[in-house]
This record gives sequence, structure tokens and C-alpha cells, in this order.
Amino acid sequence: MQTTSCKSLGLLLVALLTSLSTWAQSGQNTQGQAKPTRRAVLAYVQQNVLPVVRQQRQKLEPQLSTSDKAQLAIYRTQLQELRQRGKALRQSFRTAGTAQGTRPELTETQKQELQKLRTDQKALMQEVGKLGQKYEGDIARLAQEIQPQREKWSADLKNLVVQNAKPEQQERRKHLGGKIRHNNPTTQYFRPAMFLLMKADAPATSATASAGSAVYPNPVAPTSQLEYEVKKAGPVTIDLLDSKGNTVRNVAREANKEKGTYTLPVSLSDLTNGTYYFKITTKGSAETKRFVKE
Repeated sequence: MQTTSCKSLGLLLVALLTSLSTWAQSGQNTQGQAKPTRRAVLAYVQQNVLPVVRQQRQKLEPQLSTSDKAQLAIYRTQLQELRQRGKALRQSFRTAGTAQGTRPELTETQKQELQKLRTDQKALMQEVGKLGQKYEGDIARLAQEIQPQREKWSADLKNLVVQNAKPEQQERRKHLGGKIRHNNPTTQYFRPAMFLLMKADAPATSATASAGSAVYPNPVAPTSQLEYEVKKAGPVTIDLLDSKGNTVRNVAREANKEKGTYTLPVSLSDLTNGTYYFKITTKGSAETKRFVKE
């Protein structure tokens, strides 16, 4: 469970470290010089910042609507897919004979692929941002609750940068003096979109709930089976969503379903190739299950 939570935070750390990289390097252009600083900062964030932020995120969870929780699950999956796409893209940029730390010359096609990835990431984060607008006030209050800790994080991170700076960096900082602006990069965690995407450290029952549903075969056949679990008797709605989270059609809707595990045959022969989701909404919970049509 802990490993899964760390992976789900990977995207948040990417954004955080992007800010930290600029903040820590103070204008240096040589790749690799900031690695000790980045490692120190990352260790500090994982040990001191994330547990507190996650605790605040847990406080918000009961206030989220069932449909918003399901939508966030879709957004997290989509972001993970974009992250994997980016990783594969970066690997494709590396050509034989390219020196370590040297930026390869990109072809026009590779530039277009990279721009497409950035555009897709931006579009997705904008969608998350729209959802986050509903909870801006709640998130601001949660951030204010730990304002003294946030100020301490900022001071500690500045000290880490100074302690790990190389002599030439220290000289540059001394020379520039107050011209270097020091923002606290951990404030990104309390931006509504970032805060919502952070998966609260759920109890062990969440793993069981996730294991209670499955699509098989996957990639799917013209007719596949959806296995899902009803934990509390009550209404059940199952919708088919496309890769962007838009509803394609309703698959099942029952006014009352008894507690238990069920298997539902679903015809998927009309779907074009791509990624889809089943959104399963039961009394007091919502879950999404990803599948692929090839």
C-alpha cells in the first residue's frame, strides 16, 4: 500500500522538483550539479512535508462528492498514462553515441510528439483545475491550519540549498544577494488541482475494494465480463466512459442491489480501439475500472 501511494505521488513530485530545480540551481546550466541538492530536498520533502500534506488531504476526502472521487480516480490514471508516455518518449530521444548529460538534437517529428504530450498534460490539468474550483475554500483553510509548518519547510529548504551548494554557486548567490527570489515550492501541493490529485493514504480496506472489481478479458473481447462488488445494499449505476472521462453510455442501473459480488456481461463490439473505463457507483462509494479495446 505504501509503495502504491508513493507512486501516485510521483507526478506531484515531478511538478515540485521542477520548481525546486530552478530554485536550487540559481541559474546554473551544467546538468548534474544540482543532484546532491535535489536528493537532499527530495528526502526532506518525503520525510517532513508529504506526511503532513497527506494528513490535510485526508481531512478533505469526506467532503468530496461520490462522483468527484470517481472522476479524480480517472484523472490519476490518465496522468499516470501520460507519465509513462513521457518516459517512453524521453527514451526514444536517446540515440547511440550520445554523451551522458548531453541534450540530443530532436527531429521535427519528435518535437511534435513532445509538444503533443505537453498539450495533453496541460489540458488534463486544466480539467482537474476546474474540479478543484469547487473546493478552493476548503483547501485554503486546510493550508492555513499548518501555516507555521509551511514557513518552517520554506526556511529548512533554503538552508538545504545553501548547505549543498558548490563553492561557485555560493559565490554566485553572494554576488547576486537579494536579487535571487526564494519561493517556497511546497506551496504547489496546496494548489487545488495538485491537492486533489494527491491520493489520501487510505486504509487497507481500499485495496480490498479495488481488488473486488475486474474486467476480463482485458484487452476486451466483443463481449466481456465486469466483476464488481457491492459493499452496502442500495442503488447501483454502471457507466461506460471514454479515455477523457466522458460518458459513452449507461451499462446498468438498479434501484436496489443486495450486498455481494456480481458479474455483468457487457457488449463492447461497437467500441473503437482505445482506453475506456467502467464507472461503478454504489451506495457510499464509487470506483473506476480501466480496460483497453484493441
